[in-house]
Amino acid sequence: MARPCGARVDFQSGACRGVAGLWTADSGSGGMTRSSDGRQAYWEERLREHWGPEGVGSLVYGREFNRWRYRVRTRVFRRLIRRLALATPELDVLDVGSGTGFYLGEWHALGVRSLAGLDLSEWAVAQLARAYPTATLYRADIGREPALPVAVFDVITAFDVLCHLVDDERHLSALRTLHRALKPGGWLLFSDSFFHGASRQHEDYWKGRSLASLSATLEGCGFRIIDRVPMSVLMAAPTDTRHGGRNERIWNAAMSPVRWGEPIGWLMGAALYPLELLLTAWLRESPAIEIMVCRKAGAAT
Repeated sequence: MARPCGARVDFQSGACRGVAGLWTADSGSGGMTRSSDGRQAYWEERLREHWGPEGVGSLVYGREFNRWRYRVRTRVFRRLIRRLALATPELDVLDVGSGTGFYLGEWHALGVRSLAGLDLSEWAVAQLARAYPTATLYRADIGREPALPVAVFDVITAFDVLCHLVDDERHLSALRTLHRALKPGGWLLFSDSFFHGASRQHEDYWKGRSLASLSATLEGCGFRIIDRVPMSVLMAAPTDTRHGGRNERIWNAAMSPVRWGEPIGWLMGAALYPLELLLTAWLRESPAIEIMVCRKAGAAT
């Protein structure tokens, strides 16, 4: 499939609108399910009302605390791509679940050869098209097998996205789609809570999968797991611990002042920031959120 520079692709309507003109893209996924409609409506409303770090982070902790969280994520992301030798402009990159464009901005700053983003929200895609006019932007549900171009990306990032695909078939479909879109030897970087015990699910919003089941799924899709690195340690709930429920209650109680207002959120974030940087660099695993580093089989191009 051709990828016009600066285009917007809507896999639900089949239309591509952008500076490169109008063309069609067959998704092959059929219509959206009711649950997909519900997810899209939720994210449309949320991002319209909260176009900032809290919109893609934790709403209850406000903008200022989330800004500190994303400062940590900036450092973690840059540290990781340097270690993987991916801090180079000679890359074709897709960011899945782009939201407000945080990781698009990181890749754009590196001057990568080509940049694409994908999000479920039409509102988000419209905003990102203005912010990154040379990027190709897809409006699609990654769990519905959108017809992404095959074997064209060196790196795909999917941070805080796949955990929202609580249906295992949709989750598997997303991983297969991402595998097809990567070049041989391409990299998949995604974040989640990875459980040493059983998988955990919160209603129809979030599902953290066990390391055992997720590892088997990734390998079945043709990925090789390279590493896991901490993304958050203190600034997210410690869900993967031996006494998870008790530790989560303690963490929630300690974090409750952040809900009182933005000034306290700023102070709490500023206090935790240096500790979080130290712990994400020093620890091998995190009880909260980690980044999984995977690679598609085959020779790198």
